[in-house]
Amino acid sequence: MIGFFWFFYELGDVVRILVSAFAIRPNVGSEHGVGWNWVVELAKDGHSVDILTDTSRVLDVERGILKLGLERVRVHGYRPICLRFVPLRAGTAQLLYSAWQYGLFFYARALHLKFSFDVAIHATYGVFRTPSFLGLLGIPFIFGPVGGAEDAPWKLKKPLPISSKLFECLRAIANRLSWFNPFLHLSWLSATLILAKTQQTKLFLPPYARAKTEVYPEIGINFDVDARLFELSERIASNVIDILYVGRLLGWKGGYLVIDAFARILDIYPKARLTIVGDGSEGEWLKMRAQSLGIDESISWIPHLPQADLFGIYRRCNCFLFPSLHDSSGNVVLEAMSFGLPVVCLDLGGPATLVDSSCSIVVPVKNLSSEDIAKKLAESVVSIYSNEESRLVMSKSAILRAHAFTWKGRVIGALNLLQSKMLRGPHEL
Repeated sequence: MIGFFWFFYELGDVVRILVSAFAIRPNVGSEHGVGWNWVVELAKDGHSVDILTDTSRVLDVERGILKLGLERVRVHGYRPICLRFVPLRAGTAQLLYSAWQYGLFFYARALHLKFSFDVAIHATYGVFRTPSFLGLLGIPFIFGPVGGAEDAPWKLKKPLPISSKLFECLRAIANRLSWFNPFLHLSWLSATLILAKTQQTKLFLPPYARAKTEVYPEIGINFDVDARLFELSERIASNVIDILYVGRLLGWKGGYLVIDAFARILDIYPKARLTIVGDGSEGEWLKMRAQSLGIDESISWIPHLPQADLFGIYRRCNCFLFPSLHDSSGNVVLEAMSFGLPVVCLDLGGPATLVDSSCSIVVPVKNLSSEDIAKKLAESVVSIYSNEESRLVMSKSAILRAHAFTWKGRVIGALNLLQSKMLRGPHEL
Protein backbone atom coordinates (compact mmCIF):
# COMPACT_ATOMS: atom_id res chain seq x y z
CA MET A 1 0.00 0.00 0.00
CA ILE A 2 2.86 2.39 0.78
CA GLY A 3 4.51 1.88 -2.59
CA PHE A 4 1.14 2.20 -4.29
CA PHE A 5 0.52 5.55 -2.56
CA TRP A 6 3.84 7.10 -3.51
CA PHE A 7 3.69 5.84 -7.08
CA PHE A 8 0.55 7.88 -7.66
CA TYR A 9 1.78 10.83 -5.61
CA GLU A 10 4.88 11.14 -7.77
CA LEU A 11 2.75 11.05 -10.91
CA GLY A 12 0.74 13.98 -9.54
CA ASP A 13 -2.51 12.02 -9.39
CA VAL A 14 -5.11 12.42 -6.68
CA VAL A 15 -4.15 11.21 -3.21
CA ARG A 16 -7.03 10.42 -0.88
CA ILE A 17 -6.24 12.13 2.44
CA LEU A 18 -8.13 11.86 5.72
CA VAL A 19 -7.61 14.92 7.94
CA SER A 20 -8.56 14.93 11.62
CA ALA A 21 -9.37 18.52 12.57
CA PHE A 22 -11.44 18.97 15.71
CA ALA A 23 -10.77 22.72 15.48
CA ILE A 24 -11.56 24.03 12.00
CA ARG A 25 -13.36 27.13 10.79
CA PRO A 26 -12.96 29.34 7.73
CA ASN A 27 -11.46 32.84 7.96
CA VAL A 28 -10.31 32.77 11.58
CA GLY A 29 -6.93 32.43 13.21
CA SER A 30 -5.37 30.15 15.81
CA GLU A 31 -6.16 26.40 15.83
CA HIS A 32 -9.28 26.79 13.69
CA GLY A 33 -7.29 28.58 11.03
CA VAL A 34 -4.65 25.84 11.05
CA GLY A 35 -7.24 23.13 10.43
CA TRP A 36 -8.95 25.10 7.69
CA ASN A 37 -5.84 26.21 5.83
CA TRP A 38 -4.29 22.74 5.80
CA VAL A 39 -7.46 21.37 4.24
CA VAL A 40 -7.66 24.19 1.69
CA GLU A 41 -4.06 23.81 0.54
CA LEU A 42 -4.34 20.03 0.27
CA ALA A 43 -7.42 20.49 -1.91
CA LYS A 44 -5.76 23.19 -4.03
CA ASP A 45 -2.86 20.82 -4.58
CA GLY A 46 -5.31 18.47 -6.28
CA HIS A 47 -5.86 15.90 -3.56
CA SER A 48 -9.12 14.36 -2.37
CA VAL A 49 -9.67 15.48 1.22
CA ASP A 50 -12.06 14.06 3.80
CA ILE A 51 -12.34 16.11 6.99
CA LEU A 52 -13.15 14.57 10.35
CA THR A 53 -14.43 17.20 12.78
CA ASP A 54 -16.93 17.80 15.54
CA THR A 55 -20.57 17.88 14.46
CA SER A 56 -20.87 21.52 15.53
CA ARG A 57 -18.24 22.54 12.94
CA VAL A 58 -19.80 20.88 9.89
CA LEU A 59 -22.07 23.70 8.72
CA ASP A 60 -19.37 26.38 8.84
CA VAL A 61 -16.91 24.14 7.01
CA GLU A 62 -19.44 23.19 4.31
CA ARG A 63 -20.17 26.87 3.70
CA GLY A 64 -16.47 27.60 3.42
CA ILE A 65 -15.99 24.77 0.94
CA LEU A 66 -18.84 26.06 -1.22
CA LYS A 67 -17.58 29.65 -1.07
CA LEU A 68 -14.13 28.64 -2.32
CA GLY A 69 -15.49 26.16 -4.82
CA LEU A 70 -13.24 23.41 -3.52
CA GLU A 71 -13.59 20.10 -5.33
CA ARG A 72 -13.13 16.62 -3.89
CA VAL A 73 -13.57 17.85 -0.30
CA ARG A 74 -16.02 16.16 2.07
CA VAL A 75 -16.68 16.94 5.72
CA HIS A 76 -17.79 14.33 8.26
CA GLY A 77 -19.10 15.30 11.69
CA TYR A 78 -18.65 13.01 14.68
CA ARG A 79 -19.61 13.37 18.33
CA PRO A 80 -19.93 10.60 20.96
CA ILE A 81 -23.64 9.94 21.47
CA CYS A 82 -23.45 10.46 25.22
CA LEU A 83 -22.16 14.03 24.66
CA ARG A 84 -24.30 15.06 21.68
CA PHE A 85 -26.19 17.71 23.68
CA VAL A 86 -23.13 19.25 25.35
CA PRO A 87 -22.40 22.69 23.82
CA LEU A 88 -18.88 23.22 22.49
CA ARG A 89 -17.35 26.23 24.26
CA ALA A 90 -14.21 27.13 26.16
CA GLY A 91 -15.23 25.31 29.34
CA THR A 92 -16.23 22.07 27.60
CA ALA A 93 -13.76 21.96 24.70
CA GLN A 94 -11.13 19.78 26.36
CA LEU A 95 -13.68 17.25 27.63
CA LEU A 96 -15.34 17.00 24.24
CA TYR A 97 -12.03 16.79 22.40
CA SER A 98 -10.70 13.97 24.59
CA ALA A 99 -13.92 11.97 24.24
CA TRP A 100 -13.96 12.73 20.50
CA GLN A 101 -10.47 11.35 19.97
CA TYR A 102 -11.03 8.18 21.99
CA GLY A 103 -14.18 7.35 20.06
CA LEU A 104 -13.12 8.54 16.62
CA PHE A 105 -11.24 5.48 15.39
CA PHE A 106 -14.29 3.32 14.73
CA TYR A 107 -15.99 6.10 12.79
CA ALA A 108 -12.77 6.72 10.84
CA ARG A 109 -12.39 3.01 10.09
CA ALA A 110 -15.90 2.89 8.63
CA LEU A 111 -15.04 5.84 6.39
CA HIS A 112 -11.77 4.16 5.37
CA LEU A 113 -13.60 0.99 4.36
CA LYS A 114 -15.88 3.13 2.20
CA PHE A 115 -13.37 5.55 0.62
CA SER A 116 -9.98 3.73 0.90
CA PHE A 117 -7.76 6.61 2.05
CA ASP A 118 -4.08 6.73 1.13
CA VAL A 119 -2.80 8.80 4.06
CA ALA A 120 -4.10 10.23 7.34
CA ILE A 121 -3.12 13.48 9.05
CA HIS A 122 -3.87 14.60 12.59
CA ALA A 123 -4.08 18.40 12.28
CA THR A 124 -5.93 19.84 15.31
CA TYR A 125 -5.86 20.13 18.22
CA GLY A 126 -2.12 20.40 17.92
CA VAL A 127 -1.29 19.14 21.43
CA PHE A 128 0.90 16.08 21.95
CA ARG A 129 -0.84 14.95 25.16
CA THR A 130 -4.01 13.60 23.51
CA PRO A 131 -3.65 10.44 21.41
CA SER A 132 -4.88 9.89 17.87
CA PHE A 133 -5.64 6.40 16.61
CA LEU A 134 -5.63 7.07 12.88
CA GLY A 135 -2.29 5.24 12.61
CA LEU A 136 -4.21 2.01 13.27
CA LEU A 137 -5.96 2.34 9.91
CA GLY A 138 -2.93 0.73 8.31
CA ILE A 139 -2.00 3.68 6.08
CA PRO A 140 0.79 6.28 6.36
CA PHE A 141 -0.04 8.59 9.26
CA ILE A 142 1.29 12.05 10.16
CA PHE A 143 0.77 12.88 13.84
CA GLY A 144 0.95 16.64 14.06
CA PRO A 145 2.28 19.20 14.02
CA VAL A 146 1.84 19.01 17.79
CA GLY A 147 3.24 21.04 20.65
CA GLY A 148 2.59 21.54 24.32
CA ALA A 149 5.87 20.61 25.99
CA GLU A 150 7.22 24.17 25.82
CA ASP A 151 7.85 25.74 29.21
CA ALA A 152 9.48 28.68 30.98
CA PRO A 153 11.60 28.92 34.14
CA TRP A 154 9.48 29.08 37.28
CA LYS A 155 10.94 32.47 38.23
CA LEU A 156 8.99 33.96 35.29
CA LYS A 157 5.77 32.57 36.75
CA LYS A 158 6.25 33.96 40.25
CA PRO A 159 4.53 37.31 39.50
CA LEU A 160 1.42 35.55 38.12
CA PRO A 161 -1.86 35.36 40.06
CA ILE A 162 -2.54 32.22 42.09
CA SER A 163 -4.97 30.86 39.49
CA SER A 164 -2.33 31.08 36.77
CA LYS A 165 0.30 29.45 38.98
CA LEU A 166 -2.11 26.60 39.66
CA PHE A 167 -2.71 26.21 35.93
CA GLU A 168 1.02 26.04 35.30
CA CYS A 169 1.47 23.36 37.95
CA LEU A 170 -1.38 21.26 36.57
CA ARG A 171 -0.02 21.63 33.03
CA ALA A 172 3.43 20.46 34.11
CA ILE A 173 1.89 17.45 35.88
CA ALA A 174 -0.24 16.60 32.83
CA ASN A 175 2.84 16.69 30.62
CA ARG A 176 4.72 14.31 32.90
CA LEU A 177 1.78 11.95 33.26
CA SER A 178 1.46 11.72 29.47
CA TRP A 179 4.46 9.39 29.48
CA PHE A 180 2.33 6.85 31.38
CA ASN A 181 -0.60 6.94 28.92
CA PRO A 182 -0.44 3.68 26.93
CA PHE A 183 -2.77 5.06 24.27
CA LEU A 184 -0.44 7.97 23.64
CA HIS A 185 2.46 5.55 23.19
CA LEU A 186 0.27 3.64 20.73
CA SER A 187 -0.21 6.86 18.77
CA TRP A 188 3.51 7.53 18.66
CA LEU A 189 4.29 3.94 17.68
CA SER A 190 1.69 3.83 14.90
CA ALA A 191 2.68 7.19 13.41
CA THR A 192 4.80 7.13 10.28
CA LEU A 193 5.97 10.68 10.98
CA ILE A 194 5.57 12.94 14.02
CA LEU A 195 5.75 16.68 13.45
CA ALA A 196 6.68 18.75 16.52
CA LYS A 197 6.09 22.49 16.50
CA THR A 198 9.23 23.16 18.53
CA GLN A 199 12.47 21.53 19.56
CA GLN A 200 11.24 21.49 23.17
CA THR A 201 8.32 19.22 22.27
CA LYS A 202 10.53 16.92 20.23
CA LEU A 203 12.99 16.53 23.09
CA PHE A 204 10.15 15.80 25.52
CA LEU A 205 9.09 12.70 23.58
CA PRO A 206 10.58 9.27 24.38
CA PRO A 207 13.60 8.29 22.27
CA TYR A 208 11.72 5.91 19.96
CA ALA A 209 9.20 8.65 19.11
CA ARG A 210 11.90 11.29 18.82
CA ALA A 211 13.58 9.18 16.13
CA LYS A 212 10.60 9.69 13.81
CA THR A 213 10.02 13.35 14.72
CA GLU A 214 10.81 16.48 12.73
CA VAL A 215 10.57 20.03 14.11
CA TYR A 216 8.02 21.69 11.86
CA PRO A 217 5.95 24.84 12.62
CA GLU A 218 2.42 24.30 11.34
CA ILE A 219 1.31 27.87 10.73
CA GLY A 220 1.47 29.95 7.56
CA ILE A 221 0.06 32.93 5.72
CA ASN A 222 -0.92 33.88 2.20
CA PHE A 223 -0.08 37.29 0.80
CA ASP A 224 1.59 39.16 -2.04
CA VAL A 225 5.03 40.24 -0.77
CA ASP A 226 5.49 43.09 -3.21
CA ALA A 227 2.08 44.59 -2.44
CA ARG A 228 2.79 44.80 1.27
CA LEU A 229 6.29 46.15 0.80
CA PHE A 230 4.75 49.17 -0.85
CA GLU A 231 2.57 49.72 2.23
CA LEU A 232 5.62 50.55 4.37
CA SER A 233 6.04 54.22 5.06
CA GLU A 234 8.58 56.15 7.08
CA ARG A 235 7.65 57.26 10.58
CA ILE A 236 8.57 60.91 10.88
CA ALA A 237 9.81 62.37 14.16
CA SER A 238 6.42 63.77 15.22
CA ASN A 239 4.66 60.42 14.91
CA VAL A 240 3.66 58.54 18.03
CA ILE A 241 5.49 55.32 18.78
CA ASP A 242 2.79 52.63 18.73
CA ILE A 243 3.70 49.23 20.17
CA LEU A 244 1.36 46.29 19.70
CA TYR A 245 0.55 43.14 21.67
CA VAL A 246 -2.07 40.67 20.39
CA GLY A 247 -3.11 37.59 22.33
CA ARG A 248 -5.32 36.20 25.03
CA LEU A 249 -4.93 37.88 28.40
CA LEU A 250 -3.77 34.79 30.25
CA GLY A 251 -0.87 34.47 32.65
CA TRP A 252 1.34 32.32 30.42
CA LYS A 253 0.99 34.76 27.52
CA GLY A 254 3.39 37.13 29.30
CA GLY A 255 1.10 40.16 29.41
CA TYR A 256 2.60 41.33 32.69
CA LEU A 257 6.02 41.52 31.00
CA VAL A 258 4.49 43.71 28.29
CA ILE A 259 3.14 46.08 30.96
CA ASP A 260 6.38 46.18 32.95
CA ALA A 261 8.51 46.70 29.84
CA PHE A 262 6.22 49.45 28.57
CA ALA A 263 6.55 51.32 31.86
CA ARG A 264 10.31 51.45 31.25
CA ILE A 265 9.83 52.49 27.61
CA LEU A 266 7.72 55.46 28.73
CA ASP A 267 10.68 56.72 30.75
CA ILE A 268 12.49 57.26 27.43
CA TYR A 269 9.56 57.90 25.07
CA PRO A 270 6.84 59.57 27.20
CA LYS A 271 4.46 59.84 24.21
CA ALA A 272 4.68 56.18 23.27
CA ARG A 273 1.45 54.19 22.98
CA LEU A 274 0.75 50.54 23.70
CA THR A 275 -2.18 48.74 22.06
CA ILE A 276 -3.29 45.48 23.65
CA VAL A 277 -5.73 43.40 21.61
CA GLY A 278 -7.35 40.43 23.32
CA ASP A 279 -9.34 39.32 26.32
CA GLY A 280 -9.06 36.66 28.97
CA SER A 281 -9.26 35.77 32.62
CA GLU A 282 -6.25 37.90 33.61
CA GLY A 283 -7.46 41.06 31.85
CA GLU A 284 -8.52 42.89 35.01
CA TRP A 285 -5.31 41.87 36.79
CA LEU A 286 -3.24 43.33 33.95
CA LYS A 287 -5.24 46.57 33.95
CA MET A 288 -4.71 46.93 37.71
CA ARG A 289 -0.99 46.35 37.19
CA ALA A 290 -0.91 49.12 34.59
CA GLN A 291 -2.80 51.45 36.92
CA SER A 292 -0.42 50.74 39.79
CA LEU A 293 2.49 51.74 37.52
CA GLY A 294 0.65 54.91 36.44
CA ILE A 295 0.73 54.04 32.74
CA ASP A 296 -2.90 53.03 32.08
CA GLU A 297 -3.66 56.24 30.15
CA SER A 298 -0.99 55.34 27.59
CA ILE A 299 -2.55 51.94 26.87
CA SER A 300 -5.45 51.14 24.55
CA TRP A 301 -7.32 47.97 25.54
CA ILE A 302 -9.21 46.37 22.66
CA PRO A 303 -11.23 43.15 23.03
CA HIS A 304 -10.89 40.24 20.65
CA LEU A 305 -11.36 41.35 17.04
CA PRO A 306 -12.23 39.66 13.74
CA GLN A 307 -9.12 39.11 11.65
CA ALA A 308 -10.08 41.74 9.07
CA ASP A 309 -10.29 44.44 11.76
CA LEU A 310 -7.08 43.25 13.39
CA PHE A 311 -5.20 43.68 10.12
CA GLY A 312 -5.95 47.40 10.26
CA ILE A 313 -4.28 47.63 13.66
CA TYR A 314 -1.21 45.81 12.37
CA ARG A 315 -0.92 48.47 9.65
CA ARG A 316 -1.15 51.30 12.17
CA CYS A 317 1.44 50.03 14.67
CA ASN A 318 5.18 49.75 14.11
CA CYS A 319 6.59 47.21 16.60
CA PHE A 320 5.26 43.90 17.94
CA LEU A 321 6.01 42.93 21.55
CA PHE A 322 5.16 39.30 22.35
CA PRO A 323 6.91 37.81 25.43
CA SER A 324 4.83 34.61 25.65
CA LEU A 325 6.16 32.06 28.14
CA HIS A 326 5.32 28.87 26.27
CA ASP A 327 3.43 29.39 23.03
CA SER A 328 3.98 26.41 20.76
CA SER A 329 3.23 28.41 17.61
CA GLY A 330 2.62 32.15 17.55
CA ASN A 331 0.18 32.86 14.71
CA VAL A 332 0.07 36.53 15.64
CA VAL A 333 3.85 36.80 15.34
CA LEU A 334 3.64 35.63 11.74
CA GLU A 335 0.75 37.99 11.04
CA ALA A 336 2.64 40.92 12.55
CA MET A 337 5.72 40.19 10.45
CA SER A 338 3.59 39.97 7.31
CA PHE A 339 2.62 43.60 7.94
CA GLY A 340 6.21 44.68 8.44
CA LEU A 341 6.37 44.85 12.24
CA PRO A 342 9.74 44.05 13.83
CA VAL A 343 9.22 41.52 16.62
CA VAL A 344 10.53 41.44 20.18
CA CYS A 345 10.00 38.07 21.88
CA LEU A 346 11.62 35.61 24.30
CA ASP A 347 13.79 32.64 23.35
CA LEU A 348 10.96 30.32 24.41
CA GLY A 349 8.59 28.19 22.35
CA GLY A 350 7.27 28.81 18.88
CA PRO A 351 7.74 32.57 18.37
CA ALA A 352 11.54 32.26 18.50
CA THR A 353 11.41 29.61 15.74
CA LEU A 354 9.47 31.91 13.40
CA VAL A 355 11.79 34.92 13.50
CA ASP A 356 15.44 35.54 12.71
CA SER A 357 17.95 38.27 13.54
CA SER A 358 17.06 40.31 10.44
CA CYS A 359 13.55 41.14 11.66
CA SER A 360 13.52 40.62 15.42
CA ILE A 361 15.23 40.81 18.76
CA VAL A 362 14.98 37.60 20.77
CA VAL A 363 15.55 38.10 24.48
CA PRO A 364 17.20 35.20 26.35
CA VAL A 365 15.68 34.20 29.68
CA LYS A 366 18.29 31.86 31.19
CA ASN A 367 19.30 32.86 34.72
CA LEU A 368 17.30 36.10 34.51
CA SER A 369 14.53 37.33 36.80
CA SER A 370 11.25 38.72 35.49
CA GLU A 371 12.50 42.23 36.31
CA ASP A 372 15.67 41.66 34.29
CA ILE A 373 13.68 40.35 31.35
CA ALA A 374 11.26 43.30 31.42
CA LYS A 375 14.28 45.60 31.33
CA LYS A 376 15.78 43.75 28.35
CA LEU A 377 12.47 43.78 26.51
CA ALA A 378 12.28 47.55 26.99
CA GLU A 379 15.85 48.01 25.84
CA SER A 380 15.12 45.94 22.73
CA VAL A 381 12.11 48.03 21.78
CA VAL A 382 14.02 51.26 22.40
CA SER A 383 16.90 50.04 20.22
CA ILE A 384 14.47 49.43 17.34
CA TYR A 385 13.07 52.96 17.57
CA SER A 386 16.44 54.62 18.07
CA ASN A 387 17.34 54.23 14.39
CA GLU A 388 14.54 54.81 11.90
CA GLU A 389 16.54 53.62 8.93
CA SER A 390 17.36 50.37 10.70
CA ARG A 391 13.74 49.91 11.76
CA LEU A 392 12.56 50.18 8.15
CA VAL A 393 15.13 47.58 7.10
CA MET A 394 13.81 45.28 9.83
CA SER A 395 10.26 45.95 8.64
CA LYS A 396 11.05 44.86 5.11
CA SER A 397 12.96 41.86 6.40
CA ALA A 398 9.97 40.89 8.53
CA ILE A 399 7.76 40.71 5.43
CA LEU A 400 10.30 38.63 3.56
CA ARG A 401 10.72 36.31 6.54
CA ALA A 402 6.96 35.84 6.83
CA HIS A 403 6.84 34.92 3.15
CA ALA A 404 8.84 31.77 3.96
CA PHE A 405 5.85 30.48 5.95
CA THR A 406 3.07 30.19 3.38
CA TRP A 407 0.23 27.77 4.07
CA LYS A 408 0.94 26.02 0.79
CA GLY A 409 4.59 25.56 1.69
CA ARG A 410 3.73 24.20 5.14
CA VAL A 411 1.26 21.62 3.83
CA ILE A 412 3.21 20.41 0.80
CA GLY A 413 6.38 20.35 2.90
CA ALA A 414 4.71 17.98 5.38
CA LEU A 415 3.81 15.56 2.58
CA ASN A 416 7.37 15.75 1.27
CA LEU A 417 8.71 14.95 4.76
CA LEU A 418 6.39 11.95 4.91
CA GLN A 419 7.64 10.73 1.56
CA SER A 420 11.26 11.22 2.62
CA LYS A 421 10.62 9.39 5.88
CA MET A 422 9.07 6.40 4.13
CA LEU A 423 11.84 6.16 1.56
CA ARG A 424 14.61 6.40 4.16
CA GLY A 425 13.12 3.95 6.61
CA PRO A 426 12.11 4.17 10.29
CA HIS A 427 15.60 4.51 11.77
CA GLU A 428 17.22 6.98 9.40
CA LEU A 429 15.37 10.22 10.06
